[in-house]
Amino acid sequence: MKKISFITLSSALALCSATSTYAHHSNAPHFDTSVDISVEAAVTKWEFVNPHAYIFFQGTDANGETAEWRCESSSATNMGRRGFDEDTFYAGQNLTIVGNPARREDNVCFVTSFVFEDGTVIGGRDTLPEDKRSGAIVETVAATDLERSEFLENGQPNISGAWVRAGRGGPPAAPSEGAAAGPRAEGPGAGGGGPRGPQIDSTEAALAVQANYEQIYDDPSIHCDIGNIFFGWTHDSHVNSIAQEDDKVILQYGYMDYVRTIHLDMDEHPADVTPSRGGHSIGYWEESTLVVDSIGFLPGVLHPLSGVPHSDQMHATERFWYNQETKTLKGTYSAADPLYLNSAYTGQTDMNISAVPYEPYNCTEFSGDNNRRPEDRIGR
Repeated sequence: MKKISFITLSSALALCSATSTYAHHSNAPHFDTSVDISVEAAVTKWEFVNPHAYIFFQGTDANGETAEWRCESSSATNMGRRGFDEDTFYAGQNLTIVGNPARREDNVCFVTSFVFEDGTVIGGRDTLPEDKRSGAIVETVAATDLERSEFLENGQPNISGAWVRAGRGGPPAAPSEGAAAGPRAEGPGAGGGGPRGPQIDSTEAALAVQANYEQIYDDPSIHCDIGNIFFGWTHDSHVNSIAQEDDKVILQYGYMDYVRTIHLDMDEHPADVTPSRGGHSIGYWEESTLVVDSIGFLPGVLHPLSGVPHSDQMHATERFWYNQETKTLKGTYSAADPLYLNSAYTGQTDMNISAVPYEPYNCTEFSGDNNRRPEDRIGR
């Protein structure tokens, strides 16, 4: 019979001393990071998917009875960069799963380390050793000396290709220096890469909406929603793709597979824009810079972790250009929202040429009742 045991934090650290276990910045609302459990597991299924991979297995519950478990890990995209794939775990395999228990559902956890039968311990940020990989690890960012033409055949400045956020571990999109100060999100997970969110000068109306936002239930990613065009473009270093045509530029987001079309053959937005997450975008070239103007957004959130909202009145201006010296795709954005923002929400992005092409995100959500409000839970 596969067993579950509760272990002290010191024991967990000792077990994982050769690893780099971690607590993802948004885990605390969903999993009790003050408690560590160890479960002897007989794997039944491995779902190598985004936004989180899941391992399903038979173990024992707190009463010592055999039970079905599911435990969440990192995204397939990030795990793939560390040597994991859809064949890493398989039905019938025996492992020990070390992790943190879910707050609102039994027999669910977040994996902090996988312990193989031969004693190999792989932590949440570790790279899979060669003897447990079925393929080679591919570096995400290409060499900066990659040759590329400055202009396309149609005369447009060349910003086409596969792009990935420059650097990892920081905020999804850092607010520009000098951004207007305002109420800041506080507490665990209230920020793209740390404990505090960006400075956003919200109106009283926005703060009232934010007060009703519960990240554990309302985070757009739970519903396979990109969140917004700024956050999604750089989130989690997924590879984006840009394709240019004479009359349009197509932005293929690596996160949530979102696609935006920037119309180059329009001087004004249509009067009957159908609201959408990405809005309606028109653009033009200002020398080597693509200037994009967007309206027609569905109400949403600017910062999914803290729930800072934007309304359907948001109006965004973006600029994209390729820096020949740094070999990076530079970007800036500014969003005005008379209903929810006292001053513009601004930021900047830097993207490197990716060594690997865009791959579909294929969002599949297994979070279950742990991420549902009580009234929405199955079998309540």
